[in-house]
Amino acid sequence: MALGSWTISFARSLEIMSPYAILGATGSTGSSILRLLSATPENRINVLVRSKSKLKKVAPSSVDNSNIEVFEGSISDIDTLSRCIAGTRAVFLTVAVVDNQPGCTIAQDTAHVVVDALNLLKKGDQTFKPPRLIVLSSSSVDDKFWDDTPAIVHNTIWNCMSNIYTDLAKAEKYLRAQEDWLSCTFVMPGGITKDVQRGHELCTTRQQTFVSFLDVAAAMIEVADEEGDRWDGQNVSLVLKGGQKAKMEWWAPVVLGKGLILHFFPWMYAYV
Repeated sequence: MALGSWTISFARSLEIMSPYAILGATGSTGSSILRLLSATPENRINVLVRSKSKLKKVAPSSVDNSNIEVFEGSISDIDTLSRCIAGTRAVFLTVAVVDNQPGCTIAQDTAHVVVDALNLLKKGDQTFKPPRLIVLSSSSVDDKFWDDTPAIVHNTIWNCMSNIYTDLAKAEKYLRAQEDWLSCTFVMPGGITKDVQRGHELCTTRQQTFVSFLDVAAAMIEVADEEGDRWDGQNVSLVLKGGQKAKMEWWAPVVLGKGLILHFFPWMYAYV
């Protein structure tokens, strides 16, 4: 029996929820998702990381948690990735880079390898039901979230992270081409910062800059736990409840300035 089929059948026989899978669990968003999910003892979570030792530094309690299964390997390792997502009902795609790296393709690479892994599982199990994919993106990829913002502001922000946003847009296009058999939701926050969790509301028309990684994580979990198809195929952002504001990191202007330089002078990547 195929691994995916066995896992699903086993989960159903015990009448328990199939686990979540987190790709990129050592990053700021992925580790925040892991933190919130693991706070509920009943949640079973699979995580794919390149290094268990790094995961232990980021989330020490996760390594010895019996409800968390750690898969160590590259995101391009389809065999390991397939075992990580087999039998899950929701997969969080949070693999990302943080600077405006010229020629960035990490979002596209992740999208392609996840689809390849799901195709592999589907071939081994005729009853296979693919998990819901919750994809971390950015509000800058969808103009509707910036209707109330002057175009020059949005364009400047786009240029500051143009390589990342282009990569995210291409990844979305590829995943949307699979919508005849895959359910994807693209969670598109505005600027993200390290801050406390303040409480969020999902929104399809507005974004807020800044929001915390924990609030973004909570928003992605809410989408994953939606019982119906309300968010399937949607671009969803979030705002903080009650008009709250998250703090801005002091280094944000530095990162944006560096990104703007790389947009116009990509050859300077090795020097800035």
